[in-house]
Amino acid sequence: MRKEEIKLVSDDPKKKYQCPNCPRAFARAFNLKTHRETHNPNRSKPHTCPHPSCARSFSRKHDLGRHMTAIHRDSPLEDSHVGVERGSRSRCQKCGKSWVGGKEKSCSCNYEVR
Repeated sequence: MRKEEIKLVSDDPKKKYQCPNCPRAFARAFNLKTHRETHNPNRSKPHTCPHPSCARSFSRKHDLGRHMTAIHRDSPLEDSHVGVERGSRSRCQKCGKSWVGGKEKSCSCNYEVR
């Protein structure tokens, strides 16, 4: 697909940087540049999931952390160096912040969690 054939998929006028490989659009050129690397099959993926049964690797540490939270949060891990806590999550109804450990903890915005 040529650059002049790309149609802006996003209705958001702030997202003026369109990915030429997919429908994603970004407000900042840097974010588009970072995103375009996801289409590169030869990119470096140095952040490997430490679970023995998982073979996933990621180019960004943030993505590994998100993977650990979403996929392995309740799985035992002998040496967790990513900092993902296990257990059920609670969410503040006022500010949206979430944490592991149930409702006995309170949010930093001082809203009473119910």
